[in-house]
Amino acid sequence: MSRTARMPKCCSRARASARSARASRARSKPISAARRRNPDVPRALGATMTDSPTPARPLARVWLVVNAGSGSTDAAVIEGLTVALGTRGVAVAGTTDFPEQALPDAARLRAADADTLLICGGDGTINAAWSAADDWEGQCVVLPGGTMNGLAKALHGDNGRDAILDAVATATLVNPPTASTGVYHALVGVILGPAASWVRAREGVRKGRFIRAMRAARLAWARSFGRTIRVARTAGKHRAVIVTPGETGLEVATISADGVTDAIRLGWQWLLGDWRTAPGVAVTTTDSVTLLGHRKVRALFDGEPAMLPSPAVVRFGRTRLKFVRTKPA
Repeated sequence: MSRTARMPKCCSRARASARSARASRARSKPISAARRRNPDVPRALGATMTDSPTPARPLARVWLVVNAGSGSTDAAVIEGLTVALGTRGVAVAGTTDFPEQALPDAARLRAADADTLLICGGDGTINAAWSAADDWEGQCVVLPGGTMNGLAKALHGDNGRDAILDAVATATLVNPPTASTGVYHALVGVILGPAASWVRAREGVRKGRFIRAMRAARLAWARSFGRTIRVARTAGKHRAVIVTPGETGLEVATISADGVTDAIRLGWQWLLGDWRTAPGVAVTTTDSVTLLGHRKVRALFDGEPAMLPSPAVVRFGRTRLKFVRTKPA
């Protein structure tokens, strides 16, 4: 999601309201006891759905949530999406420009007689919109509109927006898995530890604020090699822990780069998409994980920054809201 770590007040209020509402609901049930990751089990973003899916409903009346500040969404894209809906005979019951406007909750969606929550934005925008409407009985369609588009790829593969809209009528409804602390939640993944400091540098580059990005990068580099994070009941200190929700539980990857050479090697393998096999990376699968930091645990939930008290417990769960999946099972 293409916003700086210091969010506008309206965005902060929207996120705080969504977190508060969801913290009051017990939505998740843990799976069986912790177990080692099975190489035959699909990785998280390739296996994010429940068995026996329900058929999706054709689009008729949607509430559109967009974020013009996301990685690949702008005014032209939003206008094109509105036209695409009109040509398909789909009515727009309401539109939210996030984070400038408050996200619709279940009550607003019911009052508008919407059947689908249609989200075009990055993973952070999707996370926030889902958080606000998780107890709604309608369906949610995610369109790629950010930089990484992790959830959109899990649900639709490489399909573009038009192909996704055309495929909804023959798609299925699923409940994606989540990683949750009870207050913060992720559909795609959580990065915990000193490495989460790099979000400020990333956002600076995206906004074209290169001096600010360089300052943030220097601070993040210092934190990455000056501090560590630990996993409870295991040995070792780590530069980062990446928690990814998957069909069989939480994939927990601990990353331990001891110096500049190890960090560069890991970064290169990350770019090649094979970072799990890099030296210094250990992967397990479990139903929950407890992280220990120095007073606080720095984290990114679907790309959005958070500070957690130590110890911080991340648990496996599933959404209540049904998401449309056009990708074959």
